[in-house]
Formats: sequence, structure tokens, C-alpha cells
Amino acid sequence: MQTSEDFELLHQIKAGDKKAFETCFNKHWPLLYALAERLLKSADDAKDVVQMVYISLWGRREQLDITGPLQHYLLQAVRYQSLKRLKEILDRPENLDRVHEHYLPVLNSIWHKLHESDLFHEIETQLETLPPRTREMFLLSRRQQLSITEIAERMGVSEKTVRNQLHLALKTLRHHIAIALVVADLFVC
Repeated sequence: MQTSEDFELLHQIKAGDKKAFETCFNKHWPLLYALAERLLKSADDAKDVVQMVYISLWGRREQLDITGPLQHYLLQAVRYQSLKRLKEILDRPENLDRVHEHYLPVLNSIWHKLHESDLFHEIETQLETLPPRTREMFLLSRRQQLSITEIAERMGVSEKTVRNQLHLALKTLRHHIAIALVVADLFVC
């Protein structure tokens, strides 16, 4: 149920009132930014995501049909956009160090909490589709939290090989990992 303030604000935004849009932006920005930053572990990505949500809100203002609280709608939009951004981040090889440093530790910390969930089983199933050496490298990085250098030394391969194999694993698992990180934020954190 929307508050009368949200209802009026949305009505004004739908009518193209830039002041009402600015009020909405200023009112909800801190919470939306905090959520995006917590999910994405990056101030720049968080700003981009929240700005995309507001750009979309303004661009679709005439078609908006929000029946629940505006804040909940905006939070869901930020979660959705953050999930999309996480998939993009996990898909790019140049982000491997960032993924290894920021996202895999979060996944490690929630792994046992998700152990009984369908999501955990989906990730495990996807892991089984990886080549054995790739799976081993990924598991060393996740379960034993070894660095790329440590994995390379342990397996007797170059760091570049480890990077490439971890990228392959992340590309295969990116959808499930991104969902796990968002689910963790919603239910665990």
C-alpha cells in the first residue's frame, strides 16, 4: 500500500514534474545507493546502477503503475539492475581480480548457508560440467580461498592459465553466482 506522499509524488512524476522527480531522487538515493554498493562492492558501479534505475523511472514515467510502496519498487529495481551488472562483471576477464577479491569471499561465507537450497545444487551441477582442472582451480579459490598465485604454484601452471580457467568457470557459473550474491543480501546479511 502506497503512502499518500508516495502517491502524490508518483502522480507528479507521471505528469512530468521535474521537482517531484528530484524530491524522489533525493529521498531514496541514500538507501538505494547503499544497497547497490553492498551488492556490487563498488561505488562507481553502485552509482551507475542507481542512476540507471532513476533514468528508467523518468523514461517510463507516463506508463508507471506502482501499487505498492515506491521505496519497495525502487529497491527491487536496484536489485534487478545490480544482478544484471554482476553478470556483466563476472563475464569480463579483466574483472577476475576484482571477482576473486570481492565476490568469491562473499560466496564462500554464504556457501554453507545455501547448502540445502536449490540454488546450491544448481551451482554444484554447473560445476560438474566444467573440465576437471578448471573445477579444481575454482574450488581451490572458493573452498580454500587460495590466491591465483597460490593456485598456480600448487598446480604447477602459470598464473595466466589459472586466470583463464577461473574466467571460464565464472563465465559458466556467473548467472548462479550473481543470484546467490543477491539472495545472500536479501536473506542472509
